[in-house]
Amino acid sequence: MYRTQVALKICGWSSVLMGLIFMIIPEWYADLEGASNQNIGWLRSLGAALFAVNGVGALVAAKNPIQEKSLYDVVLLASVLETLALGWSVMAWEFSATARVFITGPLVVAIIVSLSLYYFRPDSSVDFRP
Repeated sequence: MYRTQVALKICGWSSVLMGLIFMIIPEWYADLEGASNQNIGWLRSLGAALFAVNGVGALVAAKNPIQEKSLYDVVLLASVLETLALGWSVMAWEFSATARVFITGPLVVAIIVSLSLYYFRPDSSVDFRP
């Protein structure tokens, strides 16, 4: 259970941080990675989703992953799909960024977080209904 909560907290806090950056100061992140500012709207939308689902959702689920199993599964699904989408975009290099580390670094973190969430997923055979 402890490892599950740690995985959720890492997912949650890293998603809150990245979500806020993407939502509030996406131009700064685009400049940091050497990208053009033409798709800032997409970055803001991703930031909102990261903040809400992966961030707040993971932190709420971390309080009691077994009772919050449905929320845990939503966070896991979002994390895996976002990781796959980012991986696909990296493979096709669909970015205008020139500092690749600011694209590939988050991909490595996303892979680790998604695998951790999957590996430490609470056992669905345990029923804790009152």
